[in-house]
Amino acid sequence: MDREFFLKNGYIIAPAERIDVLEQLRDQIFEKAKKMVDYNGEDATQFFNQFHHYELTGTQLNDRRFELYNDISKNLNAGELIYQAYEDLLTNLVGPDILVQKGTNLVIQQPGDSNTSPVHRDSPLNSPFEVVGWVPLVDIYATKGMYVLNLAKTDKALELLSDLDSGYEQFQKYTEKEGTRLEMKFGEALFFWPGLVHGIPLNQEEETRWSLNIRYKGLFSPVGSKGLGEFFQILRLSPLAQVALEHEKEECSK
Repeated sequence: MDREFFLKNGYIIAPAERIDVLEQLRDQIFEKAKKMVDYNGEDATQFFNQFHHYELTGTQLNDRRFELYNDISKNLNAGELIYQAYEDLLTNLVGPDILVQKGTNLVIQQPGDSNTSPVHRDSPLNSPFEVVGWVPLVDIYATKGMYVLNLAKTDKALELLSDLDSGYEQFQKYTEKEGTRLEMKFGEALFFWPGLVHGIPLNQEEETRWSLNIRYKGLFSPVGSKGLGEFFQILRLSPLAQVALEHEKEECSK
């Protein structure tokens, strides 16, 4: 992991340490997703990229995406597989005692779909002691991806936002102009501090983007509005944490 790059920018793009694990997850999602439509082929990349040709939109698309999201979260253990694919990086970022978000979010952004999240940041509502993992299931480029401001540019954007008269308009224009447009191949993932400003452009390419996003945080780090039990579950424990937690459990049972 490029520690200095992350400390300066608040994000890092990294190739999978175990691409086989990520391919396994993508293929499992593909097998479930192609049941949404009449597709009998075996080419996951072609299916994801050309998904918009099935013309699922609005409520119909959202209902099927939500069904797929529930299936992924309950049956595929995506948080574990993503961790395995980027284990060294995530351990270096978060520490040895790791919580993972219970549900893995799935986004399907078709060409011309204006139903995207506005420019925003996830913290302070969420804990600043989290890392967001953004994992595309296809290659992304130009408007098929997302854009993110580094730490310094995030501070500048927030200064613009504080203007009561035209703050959000300036904030949005600055973010769209100064944000780093991501170019990523399948197998690469973006991990970023949730305080960074980021946004999703209108997809003007001729391919659909499929991506996963999920959060990881340290077990003993401060929580935001979503804490252990409600939103997170334990993923990994150091030997020391295992001994300490077992001891506390025994003490409470006396």
